[in-house]
Amino acid sequence: MNKNIKIAAITAVMGVMALSSCGSQEGVINVWTGFGTSMTTAFENVLQDYRDAHPDTGFKIVHTGQGGYDNLLSTISGSVSTRTYPQLAVAYPDHMAQYNESSILFSLDNYIKEDNVNLDDYYQNYLKECQEIVDGQTMGLPFNKSTEVLTTNQTFVDVLIAMTKGTENEITKVPTTWQEVETFGLKALNALSNVTKYKLDTNKQLVADGKGAFNAVLAQNANGEVKCYSNKASLESGYSIKVDLTSVSKNDFRVLSYDSQSNFFITIVRQWDGTYTEIVNQGGNEVGVMRYKSESTANALMFFKRLFDEGIIGIPSTFGEASYTSTPFKAFKTIFTIGSSAGVSNCVPADNLFEVEINPIPFNGDKPECKYVISQGTNLVMFKNTDEASRKETWNLMKALSYDPVMNATFAKSSGYIPVTKNAYETALYQDYLKDETLTGTAKTMRDAINVNFDDYLADNSTWIQFVDPGFVGSSSIRANVGSIMGAVRDLDAKKVDIEDTKTYLDLLETYYQLDKGHIPQN
Repeated sequence: MNKNIKIAAITAVMGVMALSSCGSQEGVINVWTGFGTSMTTAFENVLQDYRDAHPDTGFKIVHTGQGGYDNLLSTISGSVSTRTYPQLAVAYPDHMAQYNESSILFSLDNYIKEDNVNLDDYYQNYLKECQEIVDGQTMGLPFNKSTEVLTTNQTFVDVLIAMTKGTENEITKVPTTWQEVETFGLKALNALSNVTKYKLDTNKQLVADGKGAFNAVLAQNANGEVKCYSNKASLESGYSIKVDLTSVSKNDFRVLSYDSQSNFFITIVRQWDGTYTEIVNQGGNEVGVMRYKSESTANALMFFKRLFDEGIIGIPSTFGEASYTSTPFKAFKTIFTIGSSAGVSNCVPADNLFEVEINPIPFNGDKPECKYVISQGTNLVMFKNTDEASRKETWNLMKALSYDPVMNATFAKSSGYIPVTKNAYETALYQDYLKDETLTGTAKTMRDAINVNFDDYLADNSTWIQFVDPGFVGSSSIRANVGSIMGAVRDLDAKKVDIEDTKTYLDLLETYYQLDKGHIPQN
């Protein structure tokens, strides 16, 4: 055989083998996600809707969960050399940057132009992160989005309002700024620590039993009067338990807790008028650098150190939790918890033990122009590993999931995430959902979280700023590392360092800069 023909034949066979070994078998569209159980169910349902609406595409859609977003990233990154990654996946912006660095991310601009997809219909803060990976190109479509909200035990707040009415420690409302959180917290702790509690003595007579609502219960009668009892057996007729602290000591209790430590830190950097990271030109290359080591960030950390020491602020580890504070919230160990709008269902107590309300997160009252709240969630991305027919079908699927109003609204309604286009938000299906007054319990709480997003954060006259920091290769490492900063601030020992000196916090931030040395700015 002619040598050149032989080489060409071998190359052709290898090409066919490479194509068939991709995350796609012939006639199959593989979709990988990092969703949990409830999200997987919602996603599978809309995939089935797509299958039912497109029975003759010639392609089979196969969805595979990868056991979390971190594992999804590592699995796809580890399959680059073998080309076994899928055609379609969900990805955070920093994951997209890593895929683009590996040259496997596929630009969608030609398809967008061919199908007249109106990108103006997307909420632009969601679309922006898909267009920052490669300047001037759209490398993904927004899909499942959420924001952070303040989940409130409204029953607990109402009891504190009734307890403190007319006193010098009067509480009147849910706090809206971090400064109000401190004031609310000090008043609440004072009221809870000093209320007189009662118990039945051996003669079945109600007598005073010291002070403090911790390891006790707060009950209320029809007139709104609140009384503290040492135990449930001591309740007087006409009183019903509103706040059950029988298993909560003062050391167990915090007024407000924050789920994501990375989001906590990144948000307060912004709210104190600082910069977290940015992409700059260094030596002719666009690179991501850290900017969070600043006096403004140091001042923010000093403020929150005080709230930690006052027993007002908690984080998951405060309660022995790994990632979330929904369990302590349901156990009356905290009055407020900040977390994803898509996760508020986890904060609803069994049997609706207390009323849950959703509010905007607190902002820095000294910097009202910096009312930042983080936007989060993944985008749909296509990979460069298939032929044109497979890519076209992958595009049709991702366009339907993201851009089709009814399909995106259906997914948003069932998953608790936010629609990514204005058309999806405005569908009759979704508007009926937002206005449904029959919803109760978990369903109502999920809907209320969405309403905070649209009625507060995204309202026409809103001064809130939803943000996403730019994704770049290495930004996921930076984000992971800063996730332990707030815990480190909490644990600063006043006997060893000056907790009222900004240098203490600048030195702490420098230790975190050293964890990602390659992203320390040159100037």
